[in-house]
Amino acid sequence: MSSRKDFFRSIIESSSSIGGSNNDSANATSQNLDSGYRTGVTTSGEEPTAPLPVQGRGRAWALSSLGVTMAPPADAAAPLVTPMENLVMGGRGRFLQKLLSQAAPTAATVEPPADTTVPISSATSGAGTASIKDSDARSVASRQASDVTKAEDSFVLRECKEQGEPVIRIGKEGNPLHLMGNFMELKCEPDRGIFLYTVDFSPPIDAKRTRQRCIDSHKDVFGTAYTFDGHILLLPKALEQERFKLTSQHPTEGTPVTLSVVFRVQQQMSQNVAFYNKLFRRIMYMLQLSEMGRKHFDPTQARIIPQHKLEIWPGFVTAVNEFEGGLMLNLDVTHRVLMQTTVYTHIKMLAQARGGQFRENVLKSLLGAVVLTRYNKKTYRIDDVCFDTNPLSTFRYGERDISYVEYYKEQYGLEIKDHQQPLLLNRSERRVVGKTEPEEMIVCLVPEICFLTGLTDEMRNDHKVMRDIATYTRITPNQRLVAMRQFCENVNKNEAARKLLSSWGLELMITPKVMMGRQLPPENITSGGGVVGSAGPNVDYTRQVTNNPMLEIVHIRQWMLLYTQRDEQHASVFRDCVKRTCKLLGLEVAQPQVEVLPQDATNLYVQALRTRIRPGTQIVVIICPTSRDDRYAAIKRILCTEVPIPSQVINARTLANEKRNRSVVLKVLLQMNCKLGGSLWGVRVPIKRTMICGIDTYHEAKQRSNSVAAFVGSLDAAFTHWYSRATVQERKEEILNGLCVSLEKTLQAYQRRNCHLPDRIIIFRDGVSDEQTNICLDYEIPQLQAACKLVQPDYEPKITFIVVQKRIITRLFTMSRGGGDGDGQANAPPGTVLDNTVTRRYMFDFFLVSQTVQMGTVTPTHYIVLRDDSKFSPDILQQLSYKMCYMYYNWTGTIRVPACCQYAHKLAYLVGQSVKRMPAESLNDKLFYL
Repeated sequence: MSSRKDFFRSIIESSSSIGGSNNDSANATSQNLDSGYRTGVTTSGEEPTAPLPVQGRGRAWALSSLGVTMAPPADAAAPLVTPMENLVMGGRGRFLQKLLSQAAPTAATVEPPADTTVPISSATSGAGTASIKDSDARSVASRQASDVTKAEDSFVLRECKEQGEPVIRIGKEGNPLHLMGNFMELKCEPDRGIFLYTVDFSPPIDAKRTRQRCIDSHKDVFGTAYTFDGHILLLPKALEQERFKLTSQHPTEGTPVTLSVVFRVQQQMSQNVAFYNKLFRRIMYMLQLSEMGRKHFDPTQARIIPQHKLEIWPGFVTAVNEFEGGLMLNLDVTHRVLMQTTVYTHIKMLAQARGGQFRENVLKSLLGAVVLTRYNKKTYRIDDVCFDTNPLSTFRYGERDISYVEYYKEQYGLEIKDHQQPLLLNRSERRVVGKTEPEEMIVCLVPEICFLTGLTDEMRNDHKVMRDIATYTRITPNQRLVAMRQFCENVNKNEAARKLLSSWGLELMITPKVMMGRQLPPENITSGGGVVGSAGPNVDYTRQVTNNPMLEIVHIRQWMLLYTQRDEQHASVFRDCVKRTCKLLGLEVAQPQVEVLPQDATNLYVQALRTRIRPGTQIVVIICPTSRDDRYAAIKRILCTEVPIPSQVINARTLANEKRNRSVVLKVLLQMNCKLGGSLWGVRVPIKRTMICGIDTYHEAKQRSNSVAAFVGSLDAAFTHWYSRATVQERKEEILNGLCVSLEKTLQAYQRRNCHLPDRIIIFRDGVSDEQTNICLDYEIPQLQAACKLVQPDYEPKITFIVVQKRIITRLFTMSRGGGDGDGQANAPPGTVLDNTVTRRYMFDFFLVSQTVQMGTVTPTHYIVLRDDSKFSPDILQQLSYKMCYMYYNWTGTIRVPACCQYAHKLAYLVGQSVKRMPAESLNDKLFYL
């Protein structure tokens, strides 16, 4: 779903957007924002941390300064806590601030400045059809139409970008396959759409709610199905007059108000996607589903897991878009895991179980967690824990100070029992019109009434817990289709939802679309000695890889083995197993340099790595007694930056099971060979003088550190050797700024190895959403071209840029022989390609299922070809993408994305999570991060 700002970018000069709440919810939201935004938290009897003369923001702040008394709003969210020193105001707030400085009598008599932009947060009123029922109103509009002149227009149209002809690129290779997806057709009446009007008020009215009430008083003209944001009016049908005036009465002052209505444009279906998504958000509200993020859940259908004190809420996630087959609803089933224990209970358990360092343990356990407040069915991320405040602390609410105990008692009827518990802090950003930087909002929560969501690390490591959860969350294709059909039937049975869709000319089908796809044949795997074998229908070639020599072998002549005294036995087992199994892979491994630490201390590991590594050491193997993030990060930081040597860290517990030791050591030896510059297997890729690259980024989960972008490029014709480079960039920065330098270094490495530069560069870009594809075209691809010029001024390779999207809600199923009734559906097999019907109408894209899924429903990967200078056929790009999914050396089977993207992901994750700085250049030509 595109952002609200992007929705009208192609039409309106000023930034604007469309929302989907009704009048009541819009009013409540306005009250929440206007009240208490600059409130402060105090402890009982103390002064506020940052006292302010007046509270509020925008209109509320201005009216308070003018002496206008406002009733305390009914806040639907938790109270706010500390004021922001850099608070800025935009839009209506900035206008009223000017009003105060000029000592104007009322806000309604001042014309807004020309640079003021008004955010659109539309409220869809009713669900009837738009029609002019009153003949008197039509006659009045006709008489006054001549009075509307172009000089009164305050609305500037921007030229709509022509999307051109639909892009249809369909391949032919592979066996035909009947497929069914999770796409429901939305039939649209031919005479319907979105007709955009602007409404100007004379005299000007500042309050959006007052404008809305003036519009509501003319439902006989506009009908009951419309959307109004305060300036722009959207209707499902055109009115008879393009320009006319209406007379209304001010709802509070009773003075006459003139409404000048002017038709502007009729939007195309592709321009209405964001609006249709807003409609379905409103439908979710009509179905009484609880919204969490962009997903909606049904708490009445919660599944309880009493033995683990968990409950699972089933829900749906929707996305409306225009595809080759028309307007469709992409509908998927989702689940939310909730704990039945509160954060307060969790804090008490930490205090009882761990004793010392209580605050550190609470922060480590709760920071970044998401909690649910059942009283308003909202979720919040915990960004901090305030141990210096408690529920008796007060904040400014309206014109009085109120404690959290009193607030929750008055607003929700909740009795806070423990008055000494700390408060949870949530920080969120809020965009302000006219400001480039967002404002920060802070909300305080009481642990006693907050419920944890998701799973703890202990639960994720407990196989019993994960198995019990999987019985509810990993649903089969048949179960998913049944849930989808039931959702569509519920929408059509709900009178309000059905009328809302019909008022905008839409009808929701209950049967998924049936499509024709293809299945590509499995690839042949080449091992050492020229051994070639098929990957098979399940694309699992573990036995072939472990029973044959590796493709390219780097013998280990000098290496170091580091472990603690407590792991002496595990280290001995590891050495013996390496000696027995290395011959199966054709690998020669000499006796290691053994270093034993007296105890498990991070500083001892660091000291040993800095002082005991001999010159000429190829790789360092460290056996650690347990899994600890701080120790692992310290080891990798030393061996990736200070002493750049490939390393292999092994958890001693994986060597405790004698039956699994052989398979564990085999995988370790395979990784060690890759990290030294060897290769394990290959597939035939008949493309010459071509470099394939992968790009991905890493963002720290708690958003406190800089992000990392990784660039990986192939160095040989077989695409088995890679050059990898990581770049540290600003926090939450997705677009890769260091792309120019990374590609330049990779091209230089390619030229050193091959004595020539590649004629083609194929780039798989992971981690890009639909909204960022244009930025890739306008920002990243020019960097690629600039990098080529830096290598050689006349060097102009053909660039193919493909966006890889794996976080999608698309599902694909194979059709049963009985037809399209949905019985006997199964997951689409590996190699399935779909390049029609549900692909983008104006893009060259396709879906590819490359992996095997044993449980649940398979998710395909979406490939979008943004640029293709080589003019590859769809078959070539589809087969190339599938072949590259075989080339990831950390898994003896296919993966969801091309291997270059997964390598980039691994590198970015290692640097962002552990190393925190750019690795040494000497490691860039090896897969040291596997």
